[in-house]
Amino acid sequence: MTADRRSFLGLAAAVPFAALAARAAAADAPCFDPAALPAGQLGMRKGLGFMAVSNDPTKHCSLCAFFKATQPGCGTCQLLSGGPVAANSLCTSFAAKPAG
Repeated sequence: MTADRRSFLGLAAAVPFAALAARAAAADAPCFDPAALPAGQLGMRKGLGFMAVSNDPTKHCSLCAFFKATQPGCGTCQLLSGGPVAANSLCTSFAAKPAG
């Protein structure tokens, strides 16, 4: 086997692993930068007792009626005027989505 063919086969074998790593990195990326949020968003979050990560596994934004998913692990909240939130966040105004 020539060196070019071995290089190609090695690269072809590595591509699926690189794709998985890139997907995992994207999933771990935050949905928003808290430092970049406008003052109004910060005030609303404080008023609603917003937590970046829920301390209750049965209550988090992705289970809330006010949450709308935008991409895996991220979404927006109606109570925050459509502001970005992570699916695993929580605030004191949590309202479970209706069953069904």
